[in-house]
Amino acid sequence: MKFDRFIRTFTITYALIMTSSITGITMGSILKVMHGHFPNRVWIPWDSNIPVVFWFISIHQIITTLFAAFTDVGMDTLILGLFLQTCAQLEIFESRLHKLIINKTVRDQGRKPSMSNKDEVEISEIVRHHLIIYKYAKTVNIIYNQVIFFQFFESIVVLCTCIYYLTMYINELFALANFLGYTIVMFVQIFVYCWSANEVILKSTSVGDAIYCTNWPLIPVNEQKDLLLIMMRTTIPITFTSSFLVTLSLESYGNILKASYSAFNVLT
Repeated sequence: MKFDRFIRTFTITYALIMTSSITGITMGSILKVMHGHFPNRVWIPWDSNIPVVFWFISIHQIITTLFAAFTDVGMDTLILGLFLQTCAQLEIFESRLHKLIINKTVRDQGRKPSMSNKDEVEISEIVRHHLIIYKYAKTVNIIYNQVIFFQFFESIVVLCTCIYYLTMYINELFALANFLGYTIVMFVQIFVYCWSANEVILKSTSVGDAIYCTNWPLIPVNEQKDLLLIMMRTTIPITFTSSFLVTLSLESYGNILKASYSAFNVLT
C-alpha cells in the first residue's frame, strides 16, 4: 500500500513536470507556425507553401509531440512501478517471516523446538515466496532491458544535444526556457530508472539483515538452515540492467552524468 501510494503520487508529479515542459515546447511551436515555419524541420514531398498542407503538417507535428510526451510518462512510470513492486514484495516477505518466527517462538516457549508438518509447509511457502520475487524481477529485466537500453541511449543523446543548444541560446530567454525545461525532463527520466533500480538493490540486500534480527536461534535447526539459504541468496542483490552494458543504480546515474558532460565538452 505504501509503495502504491508513492507510485501514484510520483506519476502525478512526473506528469506535471512533463506537462510544464511540453507546454513550453508547444508555445514555441505555435510561435513558429505563426511566423510561417514548421514546428520541426522536416522534408515533405508536397509544396509547403499551400496553406492546407502547411497547417495540416504543423498541427500533425504538435499533436504527435504531445502524444509522444505523455506516452513517455506512461512508459517511465510503468517501469518505475514494476521496479518498486519488487520492493513491496520484499517488504511483504519480511513481514510474513517475522510473523511466522514470532508465532512459532511464542507457541514453543518453554518447550524444546520441534518442527511439525504445518511448520514445514509454512517455511516452504516463505522460501518459495522469496524465489518467486527473484523470478519476477528476472522476468521484468528480460522483458524491459532492451527497451531501457534504447531509452537510455536516446536520453543521453538528447541530453547532450539540449545542453549544447542551451549554450547557443543562452541570451534568448524563450528559447532558453524551452530547452532548459526539456533538459530537466531528460535528467529526471534517467534518474527515475536508476533510483528505482537502486532501491531494489538496497532492499534485496537488507533482507538478510532483517532475518538476522529475528529470534532465529529459537527455531528448529532445519528451519534455521532454510533461513541461512535465504540469507546466502541475499548476498547477490536483485539488479536491473540496461542491455548488458549498464546496471541501473545511482552510481550508474553519476557515471552517465559524467559521460554527458564529457560529450558536451567534445561538442563545444
